[in-house]
Amino acid sequence: MRLLARLPYDTIFSTAYAFLKTNLGLVAASLPLLIAFAFSGEPLAAWPFFVALSALLGPAVAGAFGSFAGAPFWQTYRKRFGRSLAIGAAAAFAVIVLATDFRLALGTPFGAVTPMLALLVVLVFVTATALLVLDDRLSWRLVVAAAYLSVRKWYLSVANLAVLGILIGAVVTKPAIGLFLLPGPALYVVWANTRHVVTAVGALDQGSRSKHGPRFDR
Repeated sequence: MRLLARLPYDTIFSTAYAFLKTNLGLVAASLPLLIAFAFSGEPLAAWPFFVALSALLGPAVAGAFGSFAGAPFWQTYRKRFGRSLAIGAAAAFAVIVLATDFRLALGTPFGAVTPMLALLVVLVFVTATALLVLDDRLSWRLVVAAAYLSVRKWYLSVANLAVLGILIGAVVTKPAIGLFLLPGPALYVVWANTRHVVTAVGALDQGSRSKHGPRFDR
């Protein structure tokens, strides 16, 4: 009983509520993609369309990352909309091109390049994630730095991919859990890992790094 009395219930419930608000914001911001996916009979057959539409996830994820840093979700969403949409669109375009080349190379004399193409798809994904965490003006130098640091700290990038893979699997197989319970905690882990990855860029305020969990807006 003494142990139960010492539990920080206020912190637990406020964090759970903050995650729920973030999840609802993510669902609302990703609604076009979710509606298209729900009404698609064979989404895999139309994968280029869904990859292109996933560019809308850029502003949504940026809003979630902003909420973890202490800013309101929709304020960050509006502030970073253009930048994060550009990141999402560029990443989606690169993935479509690389994935198309991957499919064309399979079963041909060029099949030896497929592992490299698969790694490039992964690199695009982790680099885009790093750029969404950063708030600097986009430039080739920033993109190269984000890619380099994502490769240098590959173990964190792999961990992020594993977490996001679980999240995507849950969204597809158990939508209620995948959309309303997991996104906040999963993206917080990705955000925290990626902040550690990109600290050398110098764009993050070292003094504002959270040491006691997410700093959601209240």
